[in-house]
Order: sequence, then C-alpha cells, then structure tokens
Amino acid sequence: MRRRTFLGLVPVAGLVTVTGCAPIPSSGPASQGPPGVFRYAYELTPSRLDPHRASISQDGVTLFPAYDRLVHQSPVGEPEPGLARAWAWEDPLALRLDLRAGVTFHDGTPFDAAAVKANIERAKTVQGSAVRTELDPIASVEVRDPMTAVLRLSYPSASLPAVLSDRAGAMVSPKALADGLDLDAVAVGAGMYRMVEHRRGQITRFERHPGYWDPAAAAAEKLEIHHIADAATRLNAVRTGVVDACRVPPALLDQAKQTGLEVSTAGSLNFNYFVLNRARSAFGDLRVRRALNHALDREAIRQGVYRGLATVSAQPFVPGYWAYDPDLGDEAIRFDPDLARRLLAEAGVGDGLRFSTVIPTGSDYQPLAEAIQAQLAAVGVTMEISPAAPDTMGDLMFVQERYDAMLASWGPRADPSMTVATRYTANGFGNPGGQTTPRLEELHKQVLATTDPTARAAVMHDLVDEVVDQVLEIPVVFPEDVVVQSSRVVGLVPRLMHRPEFRGVTVR
Repeated sequence: MRRRTFLGLVPVAGLVTVTGCAPIPSSGPASQGPPGVFRYAYELTPSRLDPHRASISQDGVTLFPAYDRLVHQSPVGEPEPGLARAWAWEDPLALRLDLRAGVTFHDGTPFDAAAVKANIERAKTVQGSAVRTELDPIASVEVRDPMTAVLRLSYPSASLPAVLSDRAGAMVSPKALADGLDLDAVAVGAGMYRMVEHRRGQITRFERHPGYWDPAAAAAEKLEIHHIADAATRLNAVRTGVVDACRVPPALLDQAKQTGLEVSTAGSLNFNYFVLNRARSAFGDLRVRRALNHALDREAIRQGVYRGLATVSAQPFVPGYWAYDPDLGDEAIRFDPDLARRLLAEAGVGDGLRFSTVIPTGSDYQPLAEAIQAQLAAVGVTMEISPAAPDTMGDLMFVQERYDAMLASWGPRADPSMTVATRYTANGFGNPGGQTTPRLEELHKQVLATTDPTARAAVMHDLVDEVVDQVLEIPVVFPEDVVVQSSRVVGLVPRLMHRPEFRGVTVR
C-alpha cells in the first residue's frame, strides 16, 4: 500500500477492527472497462448543476470538469493560472485579471472580460447564490479591454485569487445566461469536458471538449462520475470493474487491501464536524456548546470509527497548515464528561437536552453519528439522527434551517478566510442563524486586509482562537482519504483540498 501525506498529516499508529461493514470479495476486477473512459465513483451527487447556486463546495468535483474557473489550484492548494493566465494587485482595491485568449465556451461563445463581468455580477445577485459572501468585496467589474478585467473592491480581500478558484470563479457562457437557460438542467461552461448526461443520484457523463486551451488536461477521451453514497458499494464497484477508482472511509482499509487493488492514504484539510444553528435549541448558550465539546471522546472515535487514520484538532485546521495556531493546544476539546454535565446544569438544561441532527445517508457517517449519539447520551443529551440525501443537506440546514445541527464533512477552501466568511460571519451562507461575535468580524476584516504572509498568519491565529473559545463549531476528526484504484488509472493524485480533480487523469 502506498501512503501519501500532506503537511505532516501523518496517521497515528494503532488500528482497531470495525465491525458491521459488508465483506468485499477478494477476487480481482471482473473487467477493465472501455478504452479511453475514466470512471470515478464519488460519494456525493451535486446539490445542483448551477455552479453559483450549488450549496456545497464538494459539488465542484462534478461541476469543474465542465465549468472552468478563473484560477485553478495545485494539489497542495496553491492558486495557479486558469482562465486568468495571470493576475496582479494594482492597488489594495483593484485586482487585474489578464485573461486567456482564444477560449470558447461549449456553445461556441468566446470567453472574454465581458463574460467575467456577466458571471461575477450574476453570482453576486442571483437568487439562492451560495457564493455571494465570497464575492461581497467586489463592488464592480471593469472591462478594460477584451482580455483584461479589473475587479474593483469596496474593501480589501487578500483571499480573492483563491476565492476565484472555487465556485465563485466558475465561468458560465454569457449566452446561456442571456438566454435564461435552466443551469440545473444543462451545463454550459468552458471546461475541459462537455457534460453530455446527468442523471441525478446516478451518473454524470462527459466528453472531451476539443477546443480546450490545455489539451493535456483532458487526458481521457471521456469521463464518468458515478454517484454512489454507500462506501462498500463504491469499493465493490472498483473491484468488479464497474468504475476505475473511488474513495472510501478508513474503516474499509483492510477490505480494500484484500481486493488486490492499488490502495493509498493521504491527509487533507477535510474534517467531520457539527455545525450548530446557534439561534436554535440551547446552542445560543456558550456553556452548552462547550459541554458538547467536552462530552466527545475523540480519541475513541479516532480509533474505533477511523482505525487510527485520522487527526484530532480543536481547530478547523490541522498541524502543519499555516492557519493552524501551534500555541493554542486542545484543552477546549479535552474529554471530560463530568465537566460537560456541570456546564449543562449551569445552563439550565442538565435535566435533559434534546436536539435534531441531519446526517448524510449511506454508510460513511452512520458509525460516526451513532458513536457521538452514545457519548452524548452518557451526559444526558439526546441527539436525534435524521438521515437525508447528501445533495439536500445544504438546503435543509443552511437555507430552510430545519435542523438544530448537521453532522457532515467540511470541504476545505483554497484560503482559510473563505471558511471564516462562509461559516462564522453574520452573513455567511454556512452559518445558520447568523450568530457571530464582534471580535470574529473584526479579525476577519483584518485577515482580508493583510497581505504579508507572516502578519496574516498571526491574525489568522487570533481568529482561530476566537472560533475555538466561542465554540463557533465543533470539529470532530480529520479523517484520512483512502483511495482505491485499478492498475489502469494514470495521473490521479491526492489533493489537500479533498476534492478530486481529473486534470491529466486517464486510463491505460
């Protein structure tokens, strides 16, 4: 087995057996699949095909083959040229984008500065935009010439190039926008692949875009993303040759190795967490939130659910990443059920707190949810588990605000300030209820205005300390990725942002 790690995200030794997973036969693949077609099994179906309104960052796995972005990301999360071949700050409130010439959208419409203007204005204003917060600093878009766009800001935002590497920077054909096409029914981008079929919850098919500006990126003639929520089913799909690669939880590591397929592990910034609606239930009381932190035995979860292939951190980042504060420590998440009971009693809910939690359907999260449920019950807290389709979770929790809490994974962002803006600020899309603190809001402004890396890290550390002290969320663990692939796969590499991209990936 190959082991690949990022930023010192090294698993801790000490594996335990996890029961309850369906056994996977140890025989090799039944078939090798069609030539020129790379098939990947992904655990999520996109919430929608409209890149500006898709509610979770993981939607980009399915959307980005068709929707190219202004900025791309390296495997370790560094911004790289995309549809913008270069960018530069003309002053703290003006970001110039030098655009790539000769690019066309899948409908033949040329890509230019006017297309950038149309997309950013639309992403900021369309009903249900999930990227409005990230684009909030942009006051206007100047079309200086056909291949130069200048983003005029109302306040500094050092993270903007990174912002443009995610859904906020996805470019839709301006003709499709002008024609009012239903972007949840058809994808009209400028990406390396053209989406030819999307069956929600089943499969998304792509064909190579012959006019793509980087021909080597579309290494496979065709791409298929099979949407399979259940981890054991994904693993079996690779074993039987239905797909070529997938990702499974650490609990299936031994079974994956028994198949004889190529198996590797790698750390990322992805973590499983509780997001709490701090305007509901008793979660507005800091003592209650701190009680939940101390009620969780994360080491037991790390060993029992994740076989030791996970990292525990009180922060929304892990050691080795620049936004992580090495001086903070993990006292805030120390397992102390007696302290949890005292805090609940002080908050007036010691006689029994009950709350509803939505989790994704499938086998990936059920063991974690049940472990947390049992640990909370030990301190008198009842957590009701409500499974829901993964592609509906964002809408249920962040738009409808139907649940008190959500247990899910956080898809990392290219810049940590994007996580802050989305999750902790008053207007953040991922902050149901909108509760925040004045100190958090002020530190967020500072980190956006700071460009010196050392100074920016210091501000970010102060900001992270505020998040932890006020329990603005409850990180549980950072699980490692276990990637399983057949020997025919070439070019699939781990990515710090946890979202597989298929640039340069093909099959023998």
